Amino acid sequence: MRLKGASVLVTGASSGIGAATARQFARAGARLTICARRLDRLHDVADQCRHAGAEAVVVRRTDMTRPADVRAFVAGALRDFDRVDVLVNNAGVGWRGRFMDMPEDALRTLVETNLTGLALAVQAALPAMLEANRGVIINVASVVGFRATPYSAVYSATKHAVVGLSHALRGELSGTGIKVCTVYPGTTRTEFRGSLAPPEGPLVRRPEQVARAIVRAARWPRRDVIMFPYRVAQLVEPVLGGPLDHLLGEVRRRGLDSPAGPPPGGASRAGGRS
Repeated sequence: MRLKGASVLVTGASSGIGAATARQFARAGARLTICARRLDRLHDVADQCRHAGAEAVVVRRTDMTRPADVRAFVAGALRDFDRVDVLVNNAGVGWRGRFMDMPEDALRTLVETNLTGLALAVQAALPAMLEANRGVIINVASVVGFRATPYSAVYSATKHAVVGLSHALRGELSGTGIKVCTVYPGTTRTEFRGSLAPPEGPLVRRPEQVARAIVRAARWPRRDVIMFPYRVAQLVEPVLGGPLDHLLGEVRRRGLDSPAGPPPGGASRAGGRS
């Protein structure tokens, strides 16, 4: 995919991976439509994208739990730029704690943001992509999409669902010219953990590293983009999955109320990137 002049949509672009992804596409000369709930932060990102080289940037306040907002976001991009070349579904929220203590409204918000909103964005973009016989859909999942994390049960479930949706769509759209990619970030130094301290450690990645992987996937689409070293974890999962369930459960039980936060791909009660 040639990115200069391409119409690129990024959800959850007000901070973290989404903001870094928007800036990375801007450096390639793309025309951007970016959305999030925090309009003030979104305008700051838009200014950064313009300075980075974006041909044009349009911002839209969008709540991914509201179907009308999601459809209007895609419709606006089609109205402004006539097409959708790349759709990056990055918006997401998290919740950490005991599953039995999870409030119903938090459960619904996770499912509606991480899965339903993503699926509706794809549905809204597909007709234009099919008409053009081209397009790239990039769904940002998580390493918990293949290695579920105790005390982030619903978050893990939504990311497993994103992986399943992406892989099924990839087959469904075979031969149409539309590519579907899934990106699996691990622990990333972003605001996703909410009030918890930013994560540190040798395995922690910067948002820019994930953003570069996303842009590479847009240029040269492939089924799965798993950030190193989590590819190893995916390979050993069929053999060591059972022991890991118990190990991670013990680790997170001990650290549930500590500021250390979740293991790779986890989430906090206040976390989010939408």
